[in-house]
Amino acid sequence: MEHRWILTFDRYDGLCAKAVNIISKEISSHIGYVLPVKEFAALTASEKKNCDVFHVGLSEELPREAENISAVPQKPEGYLIYAGKSRFCKYRRMLEIIGRDERGLLYGCVDFINKYAKDVAFADGAPIGEINVSAAPAVKTRAVWTWGHVIYDYRGFFENMLRLRLNEIVIWNDRLPINAPEVAEYARSLGIKVIWGFAWGWSTACRSTLESLDETRLEKLKNDIIRAYETEYADAPGDGIYFQSFTELGADTVNWKNIAQTVVGLVNGVCEELYKKEPSLHVQFGLHATSVKNHLDILKNTDDRIYIIWEDCGAFPYNYDAEKTDGFDETLEFTQKIASLRGKDERFGVVFKGMLNLDWTTFEHFTERYVLGEKTEKFIFDRQQEKNAKWETVTESWQKNAEYFVKTVRLILSQNENAVVEALIEDAMFENEIKLPAAVYAETLFTPEKSADEIIETVKKYDFIK
Repeated sequence: MEHRWILTFDRYDGLCAKAVNIISKEISSHIGYVLPVKEFAALTASEKKNCDVFHVGLSEELPREAENISAVPQKPEGYLIYAGKSRFCKYRRMLEIIGRDERGLLYGCVDFINKYAKDVAFADGAPIGEINVSAAPAVKTRAVWTWGHVIYDYRGFFENMLRLRLNEIVIWNDRLPINAPEVAEYARSLGIKVIWGFAWGWSTACRSTLESLDETRLEKLKNDIIRAYETEYADAPGDGIYFQSFTELGADTVNWKNIAQTVVGLVNGVCEELYKKEPSLHVQFGLHATSVKNHLDILKNTDDRIYIIWEDCGAFPYNYDAEKTDGFDETLEFTQKIASLRGKDERFGVVFKGMLNLDWTTFEHFTERYVLGEKTEKFIFDRQQEKNAKWETVTESWQKNAEYFVKTVRLILSQNENAVVEALIEDAMFENEIKLPAAVYAETLFTPEKSADEIIETVKKYDFIK
């Protein structure tokens, strides 16, 4: 066993097991023998003296010999990556990835594979370059927003989210997928929270919906929403719900109804009933700024327990087109207002756009349940070819305009350190290939202090970027 690697761990369960597995897979692709894997506490004196050790563990379980390693970040999901001489024998090598928590450990392993593994010589007796880096995400909730029926392989989709260290997905449907339990279980096995989205009066014809709402119909809509939640979503495995109502309009009023006033009344009334039964329910209120931006005084009255998730707030990165940067200064000013609209503890979030989205010219609402994310390899291959040209155009725009996105993230964090940040990535073949804009989005949420050019150069080095 002399001069060979041993992979050690503190725990082999949950996300810790996933971390061990992906590191084992990475190392095994560089060596010509079966990699031994064992608990750190079980290392023998002989193994410490004669073997190179790759340790994957949690900060609270750090061995006493680890005192020479830099501190692991205190923030949730933080981690440390260390490489250098072994702490047990100056002639041996050691690699360590230490997480503040389980997600931190998992993200540390992913980050090592993305950025450092290709430069580590795993061959027997080879020198190892020194690595001593620590990281933690600047944005706590880093999410993707998408309609569910355009996820074609949910396992691949979630695996690619993990590769980018994203930790939440909002999946919107007309009806809850019949395989929702399997979908949520797989996401959670990768440290990803699932938020189920459904309509509270939203449709592809929001104006006609709002025009027909008198007091009687508004009460009926409220009861229909509560019934839909109780019959379809209350027992669904997941981590919360997301909804939109009738705010996707360009006017403040419809038939003399103030849209902001009407939607706040509906939302507060429905949520009051839901919170009576589930006080800890996580609720995201998807709100289109186009119809309420002049009535923030009314939006302030939204129940403090509800996350307001803003979209369509102006220029890129809110615009569908990453070329549309005119009016960015005004957009940034509006973002500053809404980030702390209800105070310093505002439950606030945004949906950024500028990547690929649903083709609304062919969209149809579906009234029946369906199986989410199970398509053939041929379908996925063919769909990828259809999307590549669009992705090329989008990538060019992001390489030119990513600075606008980075500035917006910085502004949000300066106002609200608990903001939820979501990106619209739908019908984009994300489950099959990760394109540069998606990687720039995710990397920025970890390191917004870096320039856009630095972030782009970082993700260009990822082996999987297409």
